[in-house]
Amino acid sequence: MNVIEILSLLKKQLSVCKKIKYHKKLPSTQLAVKKLAEKGFEEGFIVVAEKQTSGYGRSKKVWSSNVGGLWFSILLKPIIRPDEVSKLTLLLSVALKRTLKRKYQISSKIKWPNDVLVCDKKIAGIIVEMFAEQDRINWVVAGIGININNDIPKNLENISVSLKDILKSEADRAEFMTEFLIDFEKLYLDFQKDGFNQFSEEYNDNLAYKNKSVSIDTGHAVTTGINLGIDEGGMLIIKTLNSFEKIISGTLRRSKECD
Repeated sequence: MNVIEILSLLKKQLSVCKKIKYHKKLPSTQLAVKKLAEKGFEEGFIVVAEKQTSGYGRSKKVWSSNVGGLWFSILLKPIIRPDEVSKLTLLLSVALKRTLKRKYQISSKIKWPNDVLVCDKKIAGIIVEMFAEQDRINWVVAGIGININNDIPKNLENISVSLKDILKSEADRAEFMTEFLIDFEKLYLDFQKDGFNQFSEEYNDNLAYKNKSVSIDTGHAVTTGINLGIDEGGMLIIKTLNSFEKIISGTLRRSKECD
């Protein structure tokens, strides 16, 4: 990966994400950036790793992070309320969706809340973690994992896909990362200015399993019903047999037997 090329492009085109640190191998870019956040590093600092040995996603699920993929985390300090941080996951999903379509003419779907799918297989995942005190956000760390040129493990081939598999040739990872950051920063600045509602229609138009029967495991309970998409506040609306439930976070599984 040509980090010098990324840096030169970032400095010319972006106002937030301008600093990047590259590692051949790390346990986790997410952990690395959280340490920088605790030391008071400024917003926009990015850590990217050629390989992660302990990469993780939501609920600490292991993320296969071999050489050839794009694994990085961004330090953010958004001027929003702590209860709005979950919307950053949705925002990052929209940015990834835009990059795949704009740069590679690839249509994708967003699996609420944090995955991007191509042909029903996962190409990217997102994790957002924060530290806040009362009503003030100290920092947010957004981790993004994208299957670019990495080989998908045999046991994951039925649920995951890489950009290389789709294009039938390797992609320029530095170019992808730069294009994604351009898309994300525009969304990020607009989000802080005018809220998430401006993106809710786009999100719903590209939502996987919309109007399908799904189950949402929140860790405390499982809700099953029809996926109606997100509301203006970014919460997922599920139509159950007796009511409408709004859910802010959880693991979504499609209930194929109920369609």
